[in-house]
Amino acid sequence: MSKGRPKISRADEENQSMALFDESIPSVSGRGKTAKRVYEGVENEEAQESSSSESSEEEEDAVKKLMSELRAADADLASSDSVSSSIEEDDEESGNGENSSDAESDSDMNDDSNMEDDSEYIEESEKGESKDDTESGLARRKRTADLSGEEESLDDSAEESGSADELSLAESSLEEAERDTVPLKDVPTKKRKKALDDAVDPDYLADSDKKNSKPKSLVKETIKADDPFTEHFEKDMEESAISLVLDRKLWKTDKIQVEQLGHVTYSHSSSAGELRLPTETTSLPSLGVRSRLFNLVGKTLRLHCNRSKDADREPSLTPEQRQLFCIINQYKDLYNPRQTFENMEDYRLVYCLHALNHILKTRLRVTLNSEEKWSAERKKTDVDVEYRDQGLTRPKVLILAPFKESARRILNIFESLLMTKKKSFVTNKKRFTEEFSPLEDASIDPKKPEDYVRMFDGNTDDCFRLGVQLSKSGMKLYANFYKADVLICSPLGLRMILGAEGDEKQDYDFMSSIEVLIMDQADVFLMQNWDHVLHLLSLLHVQPKGSHDTDFSRIRMWTLNGHAKHYRQTIVQSSVYDPHLAAIFAKHCSNYAGEVRLQPLPSTGSICHITSAMPLIFQRFHSVSYSSLPDDRFDYFTREVLPQFTDKQRAGTLIYIPSYYDYVRIRNYLAKHKHETSLVCEYASDKAIRRAKKKFFTKETQFMLYTERVHFFRRMQLRKIRHLIFYSLPTYPQFFSDMCNMYKTGGQADASCTVLFSNQDAYKLSVCVGTERTKHMVNAKKNVFMFVTGDD
Repeated sequence: MSKGRPKISRADEENQSMALFDESIPSVSGRGKTAKRVYEGVENEEAQESSSSESSEEEEDAVKKLMSELRAADADLASSDSVSSSIEEDDEESGNGENSSDAESDSDMNDDSNMEDDSEYIEESEKGESKDDTESGLARRKRTADLSGEEESLDDSAEESGSADELSLAESSLEEAERDTVPLKDVPTKKRKKALDDAVDPDYLADSDKKNSKPKSLVKETIKADDPFTEHFEKDMEESAISLVLDRKLWKTDKIQVEQLGHVTYSHSSSAGELRLPTETTSLPSLGVRSRLFNLVGKTLRLHCNRSKDADREPSLTPEQRQLFCIINQYKDLYNPRQTFENMEDYRLVYCLHALNHILKTRLRVTLNSEEKWSAERKKTDVDVEYRDQGLTRPKVLILAPFKESARRILNIFESLLMTKKKSFVTNKKRFTEEFSPLEDASIDPKKPEDYVRMFDGNTDDCFRLGVQLSKSGMKLYANFYKADVLICSPLGLRMILGAEGDEKQDYDFMSSIEVLIMDQADVFLMQNWDHVLHLLSLLHVQPKGSHDTDFSRIRMWTLNGHAKHYRQTIVQSSVYDPHLAAIFAKHCSNYAGEVRLQPLPSTGSICHITSAMPLIFQRFHSVSYSSLPDDRFDYFTREVLPQFTDKQRAGTLIYIPSYYDYVRIRNYLAKHKHETSLVCEYASDKAIRRAKKKFFTKETQFMLYTERVHFFRRMQLRKIRHLIFYSLPTYPQFFSDMCNMYKTGGQADASCTVLFSNQDAYKLSVCVGTERTKHMVNAKKNVFMFVTGDD
């Protein structure tokens, strides 16, 4: 017997070895403690087996196998020479039978570890591990991970695609781990998988107590090749096709009868496809609407369109809404002059759904291409594909609205389409509510007409701009324009940023990549300042002055070639048809997908609403073209009409003038010829207006010039009007009856009304006198027509 320290007990020897073993194992998720509990449980089991003569051979082999593994790990990780020497001396003093049993367990452990190495995937990138102890170290870590239930394995498919690793919990290979004598509370006995999207959705956690729990299945969204988004924006136009788009004389015009929409005019070049219309079975998913949106369409209809559930089912889009959405979903320009207060929210929901769907598709395309690109870079493979999916700047949708109340309603629809109850947030919502909610001291005179009350209900501030940035679970308001996805602005608010030519501070780079332009209530822009709209239209798709952190390798080729304006979609919605609005498509739009125009609804004319008894005299003058119309009208007015009312006996003549430029022109003419005139326009102060009205009522002035814009914003009731002259037909048909009904307050027996119109004013004439009368008045040989109105 060799000399050394006194022989220690087997229990003390194993405790010392276990202490070294615990120090060598990283303390992650309590692996050392778990291994120690397992070891102690095995020691107790060994004691029971040695005292029992009826132990099975299977249990004895399992104990020997585990003890051999622990001893091998102790030998590899021993850091103290004294402890190692003492263990060797104790081993020599033990009998040959013990050595032989240890040798058998060592061989069993090696065989078992080799089998496990062949059947399991093990990470080989552990730091701080030398080559000498690779086999023993891997076997030890693998064995410990099996016992603690936290082993990580790499999946071949995940490794190839570069996606997140799939984590699995390996089953314990020891039969004794399932026995009640071994306290394995922390060791799972069934294999479970952790969802791949745990990094994205931290709320989903694998619960060890749920035996039948199933991992979440990942549904990878894609954009189909026949999706309208793909067909429109991923098509590179050749120069020859661009030249055909620019020459509108080569465009074809198709007139289509569409149910619910009436006559539709579809103008397009040879590069555009056919106009596809929905059927009764057409659904939003079949049109390419993202699931995030169409699941909440029913709720939005209930909240904002006054729709109710049908037999406990969410409401769906009306046939008219579905047809409109199908048209704009093909990225064709649309001019819709059918907007009313009754259907305004229905139409607003349609274009909001289209705008959000476009943003989500744009982000999805960028995300999918980025994943493919990163995957190729990780594999270090050469890919000849160019990922062109971005513009020069981030904003893609620009919505122009006249008032803050309109913007508030648009944002409410956005929130309803995007937000869920559980996971949703709107950043800066409190600030938005404070700035865009109706003013407390704002009140409308109940005596005003109904259309005036509905038009100016809410916050009527016309100077605002708002950037909206979409995220996975919500949206951020007041985002920087270069980080926003959607811009909601008024023409005046946007003009404050764009500036004018010669200004030191001008910023319009964010408008270089607008792909969808929406003008809501565009007729109101005519009443505000139409020059602001024309100015911002001229700055669309102008080459930016700065790079703005743009990845030029991802910019679409048609953007770099300066063809972005041919891919932009323009949607104009108004309550009236106006030549200024129609001219937008001819001068500022060249969408290669084509243009769709809805025809106004047939009208009986606002002349039916005139209650004052008076003769209406319509005088027609000829004009060669719309561009020469202002000069032709002025010449006819000064030559044929005005001389009839210059006599002092015909004082009290009010001249209604829709255009401010015509107002200035006539004002200067009357001042030049020294005619006393009262001036009432939108730029006049309240004091000036009161003074002008007083002079007109007392007949101190011969004429009163009254602009359409001042009537739009004020709706004055004027008294003592003897003669009314419509220099041009009103933009809104109800203004015609409003002005004629003012004769009630005058009580003049010799009252008269003169209306000037030309062959270019067919629509405005139709909404005043009716469609059938207009056909006769435009094509008749005579130029003067008279109607008599009154209660009878």
